[in-house]
Amino acid sequence: MNYSGKLNLLKFRNACIVNIPGRTTTKKCVVIPIEDNNLFISADENLRPKGAYLDFIAWENNPPRYGDTHSFRQSVAKEVRERMTEEEQKAIPYFGGMRPYELKNAAQSTYAPAVEVYAEDDLPF
Repeated sequence: MNYSGKLNLLKFRNACIVNIPGRTTTKKCVVIPIEDNNLFISADENLRPKGAYLDFIAWENNPPRYGDTHSFRQSVAKEVRERMTEEEQKAIPYFGGMRPYELKNAAQSTYAPAVEVYAEDDLPF
């Protein structure tokens, strides 16, 4: 079964929306601090970033809430969680819910490959 959902990126710690000037235009961007949010960066052999990852956990809502059959939040490693205060653990972002989704036509997919940016003067815009 496929699911659809929404991820509120501003739930990340210290995330914000900023205008970033590039070579030819200025773009409105979401900025998410890597270290503040326990994100994992993979790199190629030249140490250029290849991916930025977030671990999450999803669970079934029984009964469903607001049409959402599942909810999800960030998951942190056990050793990180054990060093956190109770207040910090409660502040782990809850991102939202998911509900069943049936893709009627694969051609309608809006998937676009990620653009790799690793230097301030190498913006794709």
